[in-house]
Amino acid sequence: MFRTLDTDLIGVPGMFGEGVSHWRGVSRLLRTPWYHLTLCIENEGRLSECALMIDDTHQLQKMLVSQGADLAITEIMAVTPSWMNKSGGWQMERLTRITVGDDGSGSEVCLLEVAKGAVYHTSHQRDFKIEALANLRPVFLSNMIQGH
Repeated sequence: MFRTLDTDLIGVPGMFGEGVSHWRGVSRLLRTPWYHLTLCIENEGRLSECALMIDDTHQLQKMLVSQGADLAITEIMAVTPSWMNKSGGWQMERLTRITVGDDGSGSEVCLLEVAKGAVYHTSHQRDFKIEALANLRPVFLSNMIQGH
């Protein structure tokens, strides 16, 4: 999840619209993957682009379903910690597929496939094998957004 500090609040809550606040920064304590979405929004005949950061695969699924005439997702990037991407730090890569499955203990595991072909998983089991996942179900395919 993302967190904010009151000292980073810009203006007064609601100043930029009902239920909206602007922040100078956000932080995260968890070293888990999250998603950076680029949205194209139509409002009163005008198109604008904005970024949305989502920390949860289920929330991403809700955003995918909510696309319509006035809201389109044009890009999804996966932001992964070093323990997932096996590099020296965080990486942000174009996401091409998300699949969710259940491991042997019944825990949900996400598989994130990125444009360069790597497949990352959210399991912390040392002997984890993708082939052992049961009940595989797709959450995201690149053809579900306009920018594919």
